[in-house]
Amino acid sequence: MSGRKEDDVVRRAAVTGWSRHSFASPAVFRLPYVADHVVLARRTRKALLDGPGFAVVTGVPVTSMTIQDLQRFSESMLSHLGVPLTQGRGADMARAWLVRDEGVSAHTDDRRFHENAYTSKSRGYLHLHNDRAVRPFGHEPDYLALLTHRRARQGGDSLLADGWAVHQILCEEFPRELDVLHTPFPFDRRHVTPPGGSPVVWAPVFEERDGRVHVRCNVKRNETAAELTGAPLPSGKRAALDALKHVLDRPDLRVSILLEAGDCLITDDRRVLHGRTAYDDHATLRRCLVRVMLTDGSDADR
Repeated sequence: MSGRKEDDVVRRAAVTGWSRHSFASPAVFRLPYVADHVVLARRTRKALLDGPGFAVVTGVPVTSMTIQDLQRFSESMLSHLGVPLTQGRGADMARAWLVRDEGVSAHTDDRRFHENAYTSKSRGYLHLHNDRAVRPFGHEPDYLALLTHRRARQGGDSLLADGWAVHQILCEEFPRELDVLHTPFPFDRRHVTPPGGSPVVWAPVFEERDGRVHVRCNVKRNETAAELTGAPLPSGKRAALDALKHVLDRPDLRVSILLEAGDCLITDDRRVLHGRTAYDDHATLRRCLVRVMLTDGSDADR
């Protein structure tokens, strides 16, 4: 794809949202790594705010790094884009969170969604969502980064969907339900409740700020929140979530990206939803990514 055509794709994505068919070439969203992290942050921010809302930085020099080296490096590299936020509690607390299989399952033995699980520590399928929906550990991240140290033996593709495109489809096909999605919904955050915080938070799925649509999407956590509120969702809100799930299930809205070692996926967490296919791992060297949540400064750790 020529540079001019790539620019046209970026401009359209910034206005109307994108689907899988918007990208004739991965070159539209790939950025080569440069050692000048100030320059890298500037290029990334342009893709996040004026383009498709995500970028894949390629060629990050990870092969000679230990996991601990990579955690320190990821914080340093990304700190020019925003302020890294703490994740976890107690001994698990870190600004560079390890995303790898640690024997966790996203479902209980009776196949019910496991609301207390760190699903980032599993190797199962992860539904489309964004992290800020549940205000993890008391934060509202603006950006989310996943830096790949090792890929899985098979599977583990990242799935992305544009919240703006989802909003536009709902506006055209489910306007009544979209109106409801602009009102507060409960989100279950038992797995990421900050000390002294409530395990349930309320927020609209969609809201408009500064001329842009901001998204908080985690349908699973909306559904399990009833256990915390003590009441099932009213029929109107249930119908709105069903409409949202119907749109999210459309395969043409999803982009699938297999991250190789040295790839860093960065998303605008206010707009882009992410998920993951299930994967099979190597016997010894497990799939491992480092996750860094970032704020533009207003929600920085004090």
